[in-house]
Amino acid sequence: MKKNISNIQFKKTKDISVCGRSMVEMLGVLAIVGVLSIGGIAGYVTASRNLRINNLKDEVSTIIANIRSMYFSAKDYDNLNEIVLINADLIPDWMVGDDRTSIYNKAKGTVYIEAAAVGDQEYGGFILIFNGLDAYTCRELAISDWGSDMASGFLGMTIKNDGDLTVDTSNLTDAELQSGDTTILAKDLASGTLNQVYDLCNCGNMNLCAIAWKFQ
Repeated sequence: MKKNISNIQFKKTKDISVCGRSMVEMLGVLAIVGVLSIGGIAGYVTASRNLRINNLKDEVSTIIANIRSMYFSAKDYDNLNEIVLINADLIPDWMVGDDRTSIYNKAKGTVYIEAAAVGDQEYGGFILIFNGLDAYTCRELAISDWGSDMASGFLGMTIKNDGDLTVDTSNLTDAELQSGDTTILAKDLASGTLNQVYDLCNCGNMNLCAIAWKFQ
């Protein structure tokens, strides 16, 4: 009889031991799943952010290429504005507002386009503005290679970190561009102004950054 009781007690102890190991294993599996989930979320966020930035770069490049193609045989960019480009079907549909007079970028910020003076030509160039950018996106767009030679047509840009830019506030309307606290000439950007760009784009996670480019 005593032998049977001993066997029963031993089996119960063994069962408890088995249950204990299973719990430890389960916790280990949950920990691994948690780590993988965190890594997956971080990877997804990074991939989404990079995709958004690449889309914005494509939007800028597409608009610039379309403008220069449309006015290739013209003497200047006279009468260039958002409505002209929309009516000519040179702006992707997803960027055009419901009123067919406004343009918006992938960051949901407003886009402005207008002819501007260059040298002795009153409409020898144009200004393109992207508003509604966050700091990281602003920096990535600003340091992109927009060109520094005559073939690219890129002359300079202005960066703002506390709200929208307009053509009038872009500091790019003068026929002869001058570098300043917020304006960087193409030749200076090529020689290295990374720290200045990072400071100018300091608007945190708020979409308060804006960039205005000038091309000819």
